[in-house]
Amino acid sequence: MLDTNPFPSILFLVFCSAIFLYDCMFRRVPNSILLIAAASQLTCFLLFGKGLNEIGCLSAFSGFAIGLAFFLPLYALRAMAAGDVKFFAVLGLLLGPGMLLPVFLIASLIAVVHVILLYVSRSGIGARLQLAMMWVMHRPMYQRMLEKRGNRVGIPYAAYMALAGAWMGMHSAGVVSGFN
Repeated sequence: MLDTNPFPSILFLVFCSAIFLYDCMFRRVPNSILLIAAASQLTCFLLFGKGLNEIGCLSAFSGFAIGLAFFLPLYALRAMAAGDVKFFAVLGLLLGPGMLLPVFLIASLIAVVHVILLYVSRSGIGARLQLAMMWVMHRPMYQRMLEKRGNRVGIPYAAYMALAGAWMGMHSAGVVSGFN
């Protein structure tokens, strides 16, 4: 991302935050947010010849194609939701192919922790956690969120990819350090 102009980094953080919140709350990835992000990147290519984060067209489009090709078989096997596939492809468009593997690995690690906590909370080991969750589940705001979520369940994998994508995007911009 641009070192002198913080706008692309802020814009990317807003994008990842929106996906994170929406997927955590409603287990959905809004197409409108994905289209805005993709259109912004494509507009930058048309106007400036490079993307918001200064990657080239070839890198962005190969990231998009790799992201789509990587998750599409998982969607066909019903192991991945369509929103996750689309979001991973748009992350490839925004970050390029070099960031996709770290994003996938970090998001998968977070998902494994989620599954372990879910398992513990449903077993006898997590009785206190269950009591705390029961208190939260009876709050009106939580009930409204569940109504909007409908029957969509599962792990908010796009949210975890958004966390990992934000981390890697900020790392590539030099905002955070690590993974050197």
